[in-house]
Amino acid sequence: MSENGLNISRRGFVAGAGAAALGAGLAGCSSGTAEKEGTDLASTSPEKTAYDPEAGEWIPTTCNMCFNNCSIKAHVVDGVVVELTGNPESSIGNGHICGKGAAGIMMLYDPNRITKPMKRTNPKKGFNEDPGWEEISWDEAYDLVDSHMREAIERSGPHAVIGMSMVASQIGSLVRGSALGAIYGSAEGASSDICGTGVHQMEYLLTGTGNARPDYKYCNYVIQFGTNAGTATRHGFNMTAELFANRRAEGLRHVVFDPHMGASGEKADLWVPIRLGTDAAAALAIANVLIEEGLIDVEFLKTRTNAPSLVNVETGRILFDETAGKSLYMDADGTPKTYDKCADPQLEGSFEVNGVACKTGFTLYKERVAKYTPEYQEEITTVPAATIRQIAKELGEAAHIGETIEIDGVTLPYRPAAVDAFSGITRHKHAFHICWAVFTLNNLIGSTNSVGGFCGFDPACNGWTDDNPNMSWHPAVWEPEGLIEYDGLLLGFPGSYYQKIYESDYTPTSMNLMELQPLSEDKHFVHVSQANPDLYHTQPAEVAFCYACNPIKWWGNYDEQAEIFKNYNYVIGIDMYLNESSYFYDVILPECCYLERSEPLPHAANNHRMIGGMGNPWTIAVWQKVVEPRDGAPSSWELFSELADRAGKNAEFIGLLNKFFRVKEEYAVPMDQKLEVEAFADSVLKSNIDEEHDFAWFKEHGVYDHPRDVDEAYLWANGDAGRVPMYFDFMLEAKEKVEAKVAELGIPWRPMTTRRCPTGSLAAVTRWSIPTSTLFPCITPMPSTPIPGLWRTPTSTRSTKRTPTATRLR
Repeated sequence: MSENGLNISRRGFVAGAGAAALGAGLAGCSSGTAEKEGTDLASTSPEKTAYDPEAGEWIPTTCNMCFNNCSIKAHVVDGVVVELTGNPESSIGNGHICGKGAAGIMMLYDPNRITKPMKRTNPKKGFNEDPGWEEISWDEAYDLVDSHMREAIERSGPHAVIGMSMVASQIGSLVRGSALGAIYGSAEGASSDICGTGVHQMEYLLTGTGNARPDYKYCNYVIQFGTNAGTATRHGFNMTAELFANRRAEGLRHVVFDPHMGASGEKADLWVPIRLGTDAAAALAIANVLIEEGLIDVEFLKTRTNAPSLVNVETGRILFDETAGKSLYMDADGTPKTYDKCADPQLEGSFEVNGVACKTGFTLYKERVAKYTPEYQEEITTVPAATIRQIAKELGEAAHIGETIEIDGVTLPYRPAAVDAFSGITRHKHAFHICWAVFTLNNLIGSTNSVGGFCGFDPACNGWTDDNPNMSWHPAVWEPEGLIEYDGLLLGFPGSYYQKIYESDYTPTSMNLMELQPLSEDKHFVHVSQANPDLYHTQPAEVAFCYACNPIKWWGNYDEQAEIFKNYNYVIGIDMYLNESSYFYDVILPECCYLERSEPLPHAANNHRMIGGMGNPWTIAVWQKVVEPRDGAPSSWELFSELADRAGKNAEFIGLLNKFFRVKEEYAVPMDQKLEVEAFADSVLKSNIDEEHDFAWFKEHGVYDHPRDVDEAYLWANGDAGRVPMYFDFMLEAKEKVEAKVAELGIPWRPMTTRRCPTGSLAAVTRWSIPTSTLFPCITPMPSTPIPGLWRTPTSTRSTKRTPTATRLR
């Protein structure tokens, strides 16, 4: 019997026990859907619970227990959250909440949370050192942060301060970068080494956006390489799971390649165990069978890829018309023409153009994959040849090559088969090359950007209302080859890998070495250059600003990272908890729990964690605080706004945020005052929807929907121009420039060869010198004096020099 006389069972406690009895407000949580009578755990418990389930109110908000940010509702009784459920009115989660999301209530009332700022009193740093934390006032905390940041940059310039953050709060990370840049002029940033470094790049290149998925609504056949999408994880998980489960029940066939039987393998029609790191060989063998059996979409390859490009067989470079500056195809009449003038491009063949022997890109691809017979790959992968043949034939036949479908009055190619992949192949060495081999299968069967095929989450947007295109984007076209560009994750602003590759100076200007990685977007190499700045011609940071992250665990060996963090002059942490990295912080500022704060546009432009497709509307959800923050701890938005105000940088900070969130001038908040978060959220919503749907409306209603148009789900629905790469000539351009730059600067570069991973064979399609060349973008920079256990000095700092040059014809 409890002190208050209630007999509380374990089940009753989970439903919301002890809500008001304790000052900490310990309460439970449940899964399920809110406001459905008799379905919450509290009402179904046979024993009396610690609160009246009919009391209080249900407040819509957003979960932040992972980056998917599902829409939820919080049951609040007397100022205490007693239950969390999914919001059935929102497509962002479809009313579901996972176990982790339901546990958010435990985070809210966790007695171990930090709620007051603290500073270190022990100057010694290390895992075995007690920092001697001492509580300080907020004024002192802000002064410490401001003075150390300002002095470092005044002393050593914009690279003296580095900000670190990533997945825990993606919008918070955006604001962190904006704030440090606008307030202090910081030009450095780092992100965690966990992202989809190969997947995102391939999806940008093929779908125009950095996240893609099978078009589940119409797809009938899905192959997964190293992903549990739709069963246990991935972007938009709660949006995908129910849809995927329903399609499985309707007959969708599910094939999974995975070394171990995870959630997807358990649920699959066919689980294919495979030797670690050999997925590319299996994918190339599937390609071999598709080509040999004639199960390829020739029309798609001719009109929507650059496979017909004429390639100089000696240099491996695509031929360009010098006057037009565009790639050449061979027309059916035997005349080489620029891609946009070629009426009937030849997909295969060997030709001579102005004395230059050439073949089509597809011919070179076909010749290369001819080696990867099912029998050959079996020795590499352990997957039986018969299994590969079966899967390839099923995939090709399921694609319904040549068929069309009508959706909302628009006739579109119907290719209800897709090949998907994620963490299992992308968070490892050779990630890009494995993804390259895997996703190219979608090109072969014509399912890239097709109904039922492999489509971007949100490749295009016409706006969130019929008459306000403010929040809109559509991939441009890179004219030299007619390839689609991309629109970035989170904010949907245009980007171009091709422009970076062909026009950039590859000299490193920041510690993340992004200039040497023109096909990357995640800043993963800061620890390397911070440890060896002279070798990489970079300036080491003096102050590290760590927001909602644990960077000690991001890269490599903890002890080696500890040595790097000891070398910073000052380390600032913003978090809810102490962690491994806080052993090295000099000051820590608490952030309030996500249930205690409001934020604008938790899904930003809706093109990162919303799965898109027909039947999934544009959904804008509210993120509002449901209870007051403990001890008045601020949100990250409030914290950065305070720093901007103290520095007299309100106009710079707000102006940058206005650009990111597309705020119209007539709705902008005052630029000469400290930013007020809910007022800014109001300006964002009015600018991108309308005046009716302001933040007050969202606080009451929770979500806003706008139906998706056909051309927003399927990139070429309107017949727009654009192709996707089959032959990656731009990789040779990057290879040449990276090799030249590292040679010029004396930066050691580790060769990666086919002896260690069969994916190099796909790179050979673009005529790289295997195995001695550096296989970009799998860069592995190394210091001349290695930290023990982390780096190994190479026997050769540079591969054999080749200078493939694009052949340009007059």
